[in-house]
Amino acid sequence: MASSRVVSTRRLCVRYKYFFYVAVVILALQVFLAYNFYSMKEENQAEEEAVGSKGPHEGPAFKQKESERGKNPSSSSNDKLNNENGGKGPPLDDPGADPNGQASNKLDGNQNEDPIPAADEGVRRFSKYQPRCNISGKEAVSAITRAKSVQCKQELADVTCLHNEKKLYPLQLPRFCPLKGQGLGEYMGCYKDKLNDRDMEGGFSDIEDSTPERCINHCLRGGFNYAGLQYGKECWCGENYGKHGKFAEEHCGTPCPGQSNITCGGYLATRVFRTGHGKTVRQPAPLTPSREEPEGEQVKIVFVLTLNGRQVRQVVRLLRTIYDPHHYYYIHVDSRQEFMYRELLPLEQRLDNVMLTRRRLATIWGGASLLQAHLAFLTELISKDDWHWDYYINLSESDYPIKTVTHLTRYLTAYKGLNFLKSHGKDTPRFIKKQGLDQTFYECENHLWRIGHRSLPSGIRVDGGSDWICLHHDFARYIVTEKDGLLEGLKALYKYTLLPAESFFHTALQNSRFCSDSVDNNLHLTNWRRKQGCKCQYKHIVDWCGCSPNDFKITDLERLMKYEEKPLFFARKFEAVVSQEIINSLDVYLFGHLQQGLTALSSYWQNEFHHLDTPPKNRDTQLTFYHSFMRIAADLLPRHQPDSGLRPLKLLEVNLFLEGDHFHGLLVLFTAEVLSTGREVTLETHVHPKHYYSVLDSKGPMARMQFLEVGSDFDPKELIFRNYGRLLGPYEDLTLRHVWSPGKEFTVSVAWIDPTNVIAVSYDIMIPGTTFVGSHKPSLSRPLRPGVWTVKLMLNMTVVAETQFLVTPITFYQGQPISVSAAQRSHAGPPGLYMGKDFSGLRSYLKVPPSPQLEEEAVANARKVGRDLELWVDSLVPLFWVTKDTCSLEKLELTAVSRCRETPWSSRSPDPKSDINTIGSKLAFGR
Repeated sequence: MASSRVVSTRRLCVRYKYFFYVAVVILALQVFLAYNFYSMKEENQAEEEAVGSKGPHEGPAFKQKESERGKNPSSSSNDKLNNENGGKGPPLDDPGADPNGQASNKLDGNQNEDPIPAADEGVRRFSKYQPRCNISGKEAVSAITRAKSVQCKQELADVTCLHNEKKLYPLQLPRFCPLKGQGLGEYMGCYKDKLNDRDMEGGFSDIEDSTPERCINHCLRGGFNYAGLQYGKECWCGENYGKHGKFAEEHCGTPCPGQSNITCGGYLATRVFRTGHGKTVRQPAPLTPSREEPEGEQVKIVFVLTLNGRQVRQVVRLLRTIYDPHHYYYIHVDSRQEFMYRELLPLEQRLDNVMLTRRRLATIWGGASLLQAHLAFLTELISKDDWHWDYYINLSESDYPIKTVTHLTRYLTAYKGLNFLKSHGKDTPRFIKKQGLDQTFYECENHLWRIGHRSLPSGIRVDGGSDWICLHHDFARYIVTEKDGLLEGLKALYKYTLLPAESFFHTALQNSRFCSDSVDNNLHLTNWRRKQGCKCQYKHIVDWCGCSPNDFKITDLERLMKYEEKPLFFARKFEAVVSQEIINSLDVYLFGHLQQGLTALSSYWQNEFHHLDTPPKNRDTQLTFYHSFMRIAADLLPRHQPDSGLRPLKLLEVNLFLEGDHFHGLLVLFTAEVLSTGREVTLETHVHPKHYYSVLDSKGPMARMQFLEVGSDFDPKELIFRNYGRLLGPYEDLTLRHVWSPGKEFTVSVAWIDPTNVIAVSYDIMIPGTTFVGSHKPSLSRPLRPGVWTVKLMLNMTVVAETQFLVTPITFYQGQPISVSAAQRSHAGPPGLYMGKDFSGLRSYLKVPPSPQLEEEAVANARKVGRDLELWVDSLVPLFWVTKDTCSLEKLELTAVSRCRETPWSSRSPDPKSDINTIGSKLAFGR
């Protein structure tokens, strides 16, 4: 028995020795981190003592400390950790990043307001990030670690310290709504409750450190008149109480978790208090029939267009539709969108009621910059003496009217003085949690970083919903000109808030003297399909899950027409690059047959590249393709016209071309020299992609397959590639998109094969029995080996379908011609396996034997630079793209080249529906 126990003990020791080793390592790591932390803390305290009362920039102590900054091991290690790239190649464009690599949250160069109140400017002079307090919260530590620049790290640290000290914003705010109730905090008594018939209908929240004061403020924030404490930490809210009768006080004797000397109700026994909220007034505003002319002068509206992206033609079409000389048009173009700004700027010269603001911001989804932008717009518009407007309505490039401006004007005239904001509904605590209003956020590096949990100010009603607003002039003036405690406190609070424009105006309205001038309607219809549109889309620019609406398509037309009798005047989202047919149909619905037979009605062009954009907005892969298209076109044209050799000179523009809501390729505009005459000409070439997709076994389950393709920038909302031409290079995140008709559910195997016959990855996917559009993004190590890739689908280990796609070598690196070292690094493939696993066991099933010849060619190609590299690219591109036609902006002797203005596919052909010169003319039909 003893020997068996010894053996068992030994087995137990062997079994658990690895857990012991892990525990020792963790303990050692904790000791190391604690040592570093206290070293850093002692140095910071010494620094503060040395600075003393002279301030951070005075005295020899400061100079000495500044000279020793580089010797702080804790700071150095932090910066080394925080600035690690982590990438495996040239950086790709960040959709939320400033082109210059820095945050851009100021209005202009003259506005130098520090976004961090009471920040220590002495800290900013140091070259290393220096925390001013003990930062231990996991959200704050994570944010500082992930931030790239020392400046952003410092700002995050400063905000975190102020957050910890409760100095970011006031913790108590005044409420000026004249409808507020009496007796804030008045105790009403102890009342009975029932499990199956609750006394207070507003729901409850668990408050761990509950007190009557905290529960009262919780219910006041939700807009309730009464707060009830039950069973210690349960906080109930409602408009009424007492339907089950009163209890003796001893039934409400449970001590409060946050203050043990007072009581917080009992089991099914509620201590009830007044919140002091009073009435909530939402004014009814039904649609005024168009036959009734409202009395008085018609209101003047300022339409505020906040624009981003490159869809200029869609913006022009929107302006044409809503234009009326009676109203005003204030346009803000994101500071990173120079193409949009340049194209719209001529409007100011033509129309005196159109203005493009010079106070431009780089706004990001959900960021504080969105609210700062609105406040800046309102300030500028209030001070513009020659514009006498009554209403402020914001629109984006993806909005479109579903009623005429005439109808809108009559409606707002009938309800002049009211403010139109859409509220979230009745469950404010849920809204606060969902929106992240109980979290502190800070925007820098064009990213919204989460700092940690916070408590909202007490004393106010919190409201919010949509950031599409319609504000009356009086309330707008109040917002930007008055400086009462409510507004100043809210502006401080919302500097550090996610999606601030979705709550600031609502909360200010409900707590101000304008609280009774509210309509629960933002005049917008939004196409929410939350199962498809809410998949944490914005994680790359915000530390939170975000949602956005879907695009309307032609199948939604009947649904849109059902809102004819409702007070909704705009809908969103519309994208001509996704569906122009729905926009055409709306025009016919709104304005009759004004556009029937209009030239280019079914055509749409959208700019992807312009040579005046600085720095370049496109990825190196795109620039590589564009220049290859230019060279190939210049080389092909003389074959159709002897003695007309061309030398390509400069790439000018690239545009998407769509016809009938289908992608019809790219249009490449460039200059070239005619070698026989030396004349410089401007040409536009139409290139179209080829598709390599085939089903090898069309029987059985594979008969369901409708499409199979590889691309990047997949949009899970619209189920399309935002890289419309699917221009792929060594550093792309590849996605496989597959489309299926309904049928029997089954599982298929997918294998990705690189140009040297290396099986990069293989995995199984389940195809459901419904109509299905699937997408799968393998986490392949990069750089990808350039050349022709293949994706094969297997059913029962037999190849049943496949598609091919091109990963092009790149001739540009960070917008400049690629260097020798960068070319070799980018084109040699990954340093090891693509997925850390060898899939060569599948070779016999996939019929891809190893190929030393392909491997040797890949090694030789990876060494190519300069003209040899361009020739390699130009040999690959025609495998997947065809040059369809070329036109010229000038009249040429070349018979094979037509004039672009007379060529329907050309971006220079007439497009009356989106012609900027027709805005304000009789062709504009918004009235």
